[in-house]
Amino acid sequence: MRKLFTLALAVFALTACKNTGTGAGAASTATAAGQTVETVYDIAYITMDSLVTGYDRFTDLSAAFEAKATTVQSDLESRARSLQNSIVDFQDRAQRGLMTSRDAQAEQTRIETRGQQFEVDRQTRMAELAEEEAVMTNQVMYAITEYVAKFNADLRYKMILTTSGGAPILHADPALDITAEVLKGLNEEYAAEKNAAGN
Repeated sequence: MRKLFTLALAVFALTACKNTGTGAGAASTATAAGQTVETVYDIAYITMDSLVTGYDRFTDLSAAFEAKATTVQSDLESRARSLQNSIVDFQDRAQRGLMTSRDAQAEQTRIETRGQQFEVDRQTRMAELAEEEAVMTNQVMYAITEYVAKFNADLRYKMILTTSGGAPILHADPALDITAEVLKGLNEEYAAEKNAAGN
């Protein structure tokens, strides 16, 4: 009889353990009476750093942006070296008396004009890069926001928070973290877009 009672308790405990809630926001809590009550969390969070760095759209856009930024930087450095070489050459010829004062004045004016134009061009190109980077960031954030709205179209979560580097969420139950689920969906959606564009 005692073995039967122990077996019944073991089966009851096993059944209670298996009777956990389903879905990302579900958990089970045992009451004092031994009943299992399902608690559904209606708040979730996304770790934005992990989401963005794992997002294939961001990876592709970043690679294209970095390639362009490298080309611009290389071009500006090449032009700066050329300008510096012209200045050194001019100073050398002027000090050796290899040009008239009139020619030296004209050459100095040309170099100064070239330097001013280079600085204007440098500032313009750096501003263009900054604008392109901002647009890229906006495109990624827009895609994430739109996807999260679709992801939560059934309103299973009343609120989805975001965290970057641990703030503003200082501590949370990892069961509330839906980053991996959202990232998987985002990458699937982006892959479908790329395939459609390629066909």
